[in-house]
Amino acid sequence: MCNMCTRDVTVDPPAPPPEKEVRGHPETIERMKRKHNITVDPSNEEKQKEVEYQPDLLAVSTQLTKTVHDVFKKGMARLQETKAYTVLSRTWQPVYLVLVLAVFLAYTSRPGASGNVRGWRALYVGAVATHLGAEIWMTLVSGIVLYFNLPRHEFGRVQTVLFPVYYGFNSLVSLTALLAYFRLQCITKFQHTSWVQFALLSAVFSIEAYVRLRMVKPMLRAKHVKTQMEEAAGGGQEVGRLVLGELAHCPRYLRVLKTFRSLHSTVGLGTMIAMGCSFYSTLIVVDSMCF
Repeated sequence: MCNMCTRDVTVDPPAPPPEKEVRGHPETIERMKRKHNITVDPSNEEKQKEVEYQPDLLAVSTQLTKTVHDVFKKGMARLQETKAYTVLSRTWQPVYLVLVLAVFLAYTSRPGASGNVRGWRALYVGAVATHLGAEIWMTLVSGIVLYFNLPRHEFGRVQTVLFPVYYGFNSLVSLTALLAYFRLQCITKFQHTSWVQFALLSAVFSIEAYVRLRMVKPMLRAKHVKTQMEEAAGGGQEVGRLVLGELAHCPRYLRVLKTFRSLHSTVGLGTMIAMGCSFYSTLIVVDSMCF
């Protein structure tokens, strides 16, 4: 065995830094204090306030910018969680709305009649047409197709979501048509005013607003109780018909069913009257354009 293998190897600890280097930093600070005549007294509050850091305009503006950025970031995070943001960013509906607005602006900017009169006229006719189209689709197309193709409880859940939106939307559109027609008559100084049209638009708005505010909620509440009782009895899966089964002998269910049908019939009657008024109102629009 070689001597290198049997030789004891000792590792010397690192030498401590010279004492002058350790004391170098404090000495430098003391020298700078003496050079600039700086006196530090931790017990003197006034002296501490004098040497305390005072933020300048740049520091304040930076902190304010950070606060605004944090608030904006939190607001954007909350906005991205809403349904409205999902509709605006992930569906085609905003494109359709932009298309409608572009056509409306192109129509009002055409040479000829006053753009103000043309704009209110377009809003009035568009609101009447939109209202009638929504009524026809909801009453004569969507309701019938869904009722005869979905289980009764599934159809009821769809109607629970659509009913408040439908009557709220229609009442808003009918109010828009009424206000636009009134504004149009004010601009033209009531030269070609149809008071029948005023009465029809007012009646449609009143009926739909009353249904939305007073009738929809109790009707849906009665429908919810009825659905719970039917599900407990194992019913509600039939398509296009109502099978009472054992519930035909339940007095409480029959009372709830009678309440629901009474409210539903009242709402249906109001919808029929509103639809008739809307159709006649559309005919008045057609008559005013053709003659």
